[in-house]
Amino acid sequence: MGKVSLEINGRKYALGCDDGEEERLENLGRKLDERVKLLANQFGQIGDLQLLVMAGIGMTDELEEVSESVEDQARALSVEMQKKSEVAVASAQKSELNASSALADAAQRIEKLAEKLARH
Repeated sequence: MGKVSLEINGRKYALGCDDGEEERLENLGRKLDERVKLLANQFGQIGDLQLLVMAGIGMTDELEEVSESVEDQARALSVEMQKKSEVAVASAQKSELNASSALADAAQRIEKLAEKLARH
């Protein structure tokens, strides 16, 4: 099991993680530290717990917005693909109908030619 030491708002935190996840956890810790420092500069040193909660709420809010945006984009793409699928099906059905009609016309012509040839 891996271990990482993070510094958030000047305090050290020792965390365990899966082997190979150390670098990712360190990067996440740096991002959290940056967020907490921004809040500390904005609101003052109101306490680590308060700053961490505020940072967590802010980051969770951003995650929710991104998640909603991705869901909206997925819905829009789904609707677009459904419309394109319907257009493609309608086009294929029209082509099939045209081909069927052309084959029926050709069959009638062949029958007429066969009748004419049979009479001569």
